[in-house]
Amino acid sequence: MKCRFIASLCVAVAATVAAGSALAANPMGLAYKENTNVLLYAKPTGFMIAGRCNRNDAVFQQVRQGGGEVLFYISPAAVPDNQTCELDQQYYMGDSGLVPLWPHPTYGQRIMRPGNHMADIRAGSKWSLWIVSFVEKAMRERKFDGVFIDTCGGRPWPTYTNWENWPLWEKNAWTDGCVDLVRRLDAKRRAINPNFIIINNNVWDRSDKNTRGYAAHQYIDGVGIEHPRGVTAYHSAYVAKTFNNLGHRRVFVIARDVAEARAWALVKGVTHVSSQMEYTYPSVPPIGFTRLTDRL
Repeated sequence: MKCRFIASLCVAVAATVAAGSALAANPMGLAYKENTNVLLYAKPTGFMIAGRCNRNDAVFQQVRQGGGEVLFYISPAAVPDNQTCELDQQYYMGDSGLVPLWPHPTYGQRIMRPGNHMADIRAGSKWSLWIVSFVEKAMRERKFDGVFIDTCGGRPWPTYTNWENWPLWEKNAWTDGCVDLVRRLDAKRRAINPNFIIINNNVWDRSDKNTRGYAAHQYIDGVGIEHPRGVTAYHSAYVAKTFNNLGHRRVFVIARDVAEARAWALVKGVTHVSSQMEYTYPSVPPIGFTRLTDRL
């Protein structure tokens, strides 16, 4: 094997192949703003995530007509301080200023990132139930193959959240809220459209030895791993985990370049890879298209 990138990456790939555990993966793309290259994924096993302001563009239905899958983006835990596009405001209760904010330590104090306050994602909150109803509508309309849930997982990772200094009870409320959200979404899709895909862009490991987030694995089809620094041991172990029993596993890695995307495509458990550092529009597929044996 000729290695053209960093030595540690080569070792990881070689070890995976030697163990006989490599699985064929497929390319995926994220089109959060523009539609350049989107139609390159209009093939069986192609995979695309539509953005918050362009999800209704006709090009995404063309991807589906070509055999690809299209998920739409939502961000349950982050509320933009300023209104974005009209389509995004539909998701944010018609007016992002109406979305209930995280109430601790005082109402609206927590932020997810600059320009985005933290939403009240607690289990059974008004906002959480609104999200479920919004996604349920998409399940019934069948214009998308699934939903991609950003910002929700075992814990928030941006340093702006100050998570490390939260009291344990508040951390548990946040984790339990995200678990409850995917639990409710899973119950809806099993009743309405079991083929509907649910993926979140976060791990459910809190890095504090608290495993309560792992309960979410039974409700989702997989996770997205965003820009890991090479094929790390931690992320390699995580993408190999078992998720729900519906038969359409979707675990993807957004790599930092083509070489790393191709390396991740060989890692056990990974079904899709991207080579995007920016999300304005998808890159040219970093690998070819191949049949996945776990597809319905």
